[in-house]
Amino acid sequence: MKPKKLTARAKLGIIILGVTLIGNGSALHAQGNRALGFFPLRSQSPIQQLRFGIQHHPPWTVPQGTWALQLQHTWKNLWLYDERRFLIDGEIHETVLRSAYGVTDRFEIMLELPVRYLSGGVLDGLIEGFHRMMGLGQAGRDKFPRNRFVVEITVPGKGGSTALNRSSDNGWQVGNFVLSSTYSLIQNRDHKFRAIVTGNIKFPTATTSEMFGSQKMDFGLSFGVGYRMQPFHFYYNAGLLYFGNRTIMGLELRQWRFSLLLALEYHPIGSQHSWVVQGLVESGVAKDYGQFSQRTSEVIFGYKHHCTKGWVFEVGFLENLFYTKVKMV
Repeated sequence: MKPKKLTARAKLGIIILGVTLIGNGSALHAQGNRALGFFPLRSQSPIQQLRFGIQHHPPWTVPQGTWALQLQHTWKNLWLYDERRFLIDGEIHETVLRSAYGVTDRFEIMLELPVRYLSGGVLDGLIEGFHRMMGLGQAGRDKFPRNRFVVEITVPGKGGSTALNRSSDNGWQVGNFVLSSTYSLIQNRDHKFRAIVTGNIKFPTATTSEMFGSQKMDFGLSFGVGYRMQPFHFYYNAGLLYFGNRTIMGLELRQWRFSLLLALEYHPIGSQHSWVVQGLVESGVAKDYGQFSQRTSEVIFGYKHHCTKGWVFEVGFLENLFYTKVKMV
């Protein structure tokens, strides 16, 4: 009997380093639950960059009459390669400013505007070294020059034509403006269990480019719950999004999208520290186009520290999950 041979193939390769400063800590903790929550981060997969994503919300709202400010920066390395279909290679620095206001003790509105910088970056060598150290494949990374920005997608049904975002498109871009509202459905007295519902609308204010080409309004609706079992805090969020564009870069898209977030936070009573692990699963983008039609799965490991009254420091590391195939040899 011949032995089994295991072969692992990375669907995607992404690293994100994030730092978040959140203003008005009293607003964050006035709800009685001093947990710091999960990382409010949309999917960072290069596949999901083609369209607007659900912004999952922690299961509490800003108190009435209070402003809360969040400044979040992500540094992501994008890689996706299929010899016959596509090549996405580059890095993106993205800074997101969010401002939330408590209309009532149960109702919050929030505005969001991202600004990003596209380039070839500097992380390719570091990522390849990490993959070698962990015994992981390079998923085609080692076939191309390092630290360049390029997006090539062979559009089906158009004679093999290619939509191309060249290095000349590097530089600063303004993202899409997002308006959201959150309502607290359940706030029991001991704050052990919470539930919220969030709706958001994306307005097409982004700098027009091939990679971020959505030029219509998108709509999202999500439901989230939180449960405290000291020192652990559990979070579950599910969302549904309608995407206005039918095509981007020649690809026919699925206009309905599903999203699921699960998170666990370790935060003892009275502590200024939190350790968070969370997973995010998103449905595929395209109707019938290889990996673009498959779901994406991401995991984040992160740390949060309540520095002083009014500020929380956060840092997280994200990597896409790997799919493993088994072959009989």
